[in-house]
Amino acid sequence: MADQAEKLREMVKEKSKKKSRVIAFTSGKGGVGKTNIVANVAYLLSSIGKKVVVFDADLGLANIDILMGLKSKHSLIDVIKNGKKMKDIMITVNDNFKVIPAGSGIEEIANITEPIFSKIKDELLDIAKETDVLLIDTGAGISRKVTFFLKNAEEIVVITTPEPTAIADGYAILKILSKNYKKENLYIFVNMAKNPQEAENTITNINKISKKFIEKEFKPMGWALYDKNLMQAVKSQKLIAELYPNSNFTISMKKFINAMFKENLKVRENPIARFFASLFGGG
Repeated sequence: MADQAEKLREMVKEKSKKKSRVIAFTSGKGGVGKTNIVANVAYLLSSIGKKVVVFDADLGLANIDILMGLKSKHSLIDVIKNGKKMKDIMITVNDNFKVIPAGSGIEEIANITEPIFSKIKDELLDIAKETDVLLIDTGAGISRKVTFFLKNAEEIVVITTPEPTAIADGYAILKILSKNYKKENLYIFVNMAKNPQEAENTITNINKISKKFIEKEFKPMGWALYDKNLMQAVKSQKLIAELYPNSNFTISMKKFINAMFKENLKVRENPIARFFASLFGGG
């Protein structure tokens, strides 16, 4: 009887454990603001008590630590060559937010091998077990080192802008992930739109093409207007969500979190500021 009670308690304990979410952010081309989105989403999630880890998987061109003004003694090269664990190289942003830097301009990382990929995967899985959310900031395009992380992610957010080549490349990566890798949880986010209508049109156009050629539509996860405050934050090596908590970009990140994570972050929009932002790209 005691054994049965103990087994029941263990079963209840296991079921009560929340499953960690592993979400990759990617894009068909560079320059769409992906890393800013990942970093600010992570910061806002951490502010509501979520344990978040961001892995900078843009191997060879990683820069999330620079974007946030973080100083790192180690990088992924220490995991590859010096026997360190990923947990050893993590940078603490706050109590709930940590970053795994990959390092930039390092040939060994840019030309990473399959055994190293497997080691990274195993360590990321261990880290995910101890967090609420693991966000993976991949490189752009469909190279082997990008698709490795995408095919191992449970959910994927494809970032695009309204610019024609970004739309074409965004559709291409959605098509590959859907057809070649049989990925189901694929989402679209539009960044740097001039106004809400341009953002909505971008999503409509991608899904129209997708429906025609691969008989599939992808779920939109929101959009962000061009925000001049973002460049000021980047220059300051601070996150816009921290420096400008009421900016249009920050509001868009909160809306994304509410949609993606079923949260209820308070969003206080200024209709006048929103109007002028849509006209002139203000924040």
